[in-house]
Amino acid sequence: MKITIDSNLRIRNSFEPPLQLELEGSEQGLQDVLQKLNDMHPPLKFIEQGEMGDDLHHLYLNGESHFSFSEGLKKKIKEGDTIRVEAYLEPLDGH
Repeated sequence: MKITIDSNLRIRNSFEPPLQLELEGSEQGLQDVLQKLNDMHPPLKFIEQGEMGDDLHHLYLNGESHFSFSEGLKKKIKEGDTIRVEAYLEPLDGH
């Protein structure tokens, strides 16, 4: 299954959304996507102990906040979905 990942975060030559992500199997959820992103980019904490990681501020599935789903991060995804991850970004100038 292919999905699109978008984000406010960009890391040159490492994490440059929008990107296509290939997932195996059809029973994947938001939690699985965050775990795959965690595995691909270890310095970033997209998920920790099944919950949103420290670096993740908000998560959207096809423009809808994950908070609006009764399943939360266990919400199933399907082929062609777009997931937007918004990370906490610290100002570079210290302000």
